[in-house]
Amino acid sequence: MEKLHSETESNIIAVTSGKGGVGKSIATVNIAEMLTYMGYSVAVLDADAGLSNSATLLNENVSVTIDDWITGDCYLEDLPHKFDAFTLVTASNKPGMNNIEAVQFMSALDQVSKYLMTFNDFIFIDTPAGAGEITLWSLDQADVGLLILVDEPTAISDAYRLCKYIYSIDSNYPFANIVNFSTNQKTATSTHERFNNILNYFLNQKTEHFGYLPYSEEIKKLVSNQHTLLQQRTNLSELEKVFMRISQNIAGYFNKDYGQKTKLKQLM
Repeated sequence: MEKLHSETESNIIAVTSGKGGVGKSIATVNIAEMLTYMGYSVAVLDADAGLSNSATLLNENVSVTIDDWITGDCYLEDLPHKFDAFTLVTASNKPGMNNIEAVQFMSALDQVSKYLMTFNDFIFIDTPAGAGEITLWSLDQADVGLLILVDEPTAISDAYRLCKYIYSIDSNYPFANIVNFSTNQKTATSTHERFNNILNYFLNQKTEHFGYLPYSEEIKKLVSNQHTLLQQRTNLSELEKVFMRISQNIAGYFNKDYGQKTKLKQLM
C-alpha cells in the first residue's frame, strides 16, 4: 500500500480489529493521552462514521464533525477539538451522516489527515471494525496497523481474516497488536504467540507485540465515568505503568527518543 504521508514526520497508527467490542476506542484515547504526557503532539481521528464514540468516552461535546465540514457548516480549521493534551477529530455524530456519499467522505478523510500531519508527531485513526472502505483507507494511510486482540475464538478468527485480506493486497503490510482483557502478561504473551502461529502457518506472516491491557474493574470505571486514565488518577499506578509501557513500545517502534521527554517524569 502506498503511504501518502511518506515525506512527513508524522507517524500514523490505524487502530483496528476484526470485530467490534474489543476496546479499540478506550485503548486509543488513553495511549494518545499517555504519549502527550511523554512530550509528543498527538491527534486522534475517530473515523468510525457510523459509531464515533471517542468523544463520548471523553465526555466531550464535539460541536463540529467531518460531515459538518463536507456540508459546508464549518471550516477545516474548526475540526480539531482540543481535549486535555491531545487533539480529537470526529467523523460524525449523526446516524447516516446526512446521506453523504462514501467517495465524498473518503476524500474528506484524506484532506483531514493531511491537515493533521502538519502539527502532530502521532496520529491515531480509530477505525470501524472489519474490512470496510474506511478501515482500508485507514490502513493505507498508516505506518502500522495496530490490532486489538482478545483471546476469544470469533475475535481471533475475525482478526485473522482481516490480516489475510490486507496481506492479499500488500504482503509486506506492517501489523502490530495489543492484547486486551488479559489476566496477566503471561496469558497476553500466549495469545500473541498463538495468533502469530496461525499467521505464520497459513500466511507466513507475523505481527509485532506492543503489550497488553488487563481485564480490570478500573478500566470499566474509566468508561463509566467517561474519564481517561490520567484524568482520574485514583489508585491506578499499576494501570498507568501498563499504558506507559505500551506507549514507550510504540514510540520505540518509530525510533522516537521518549527517554528525553521531560513530561514523562510527571507520571513517575
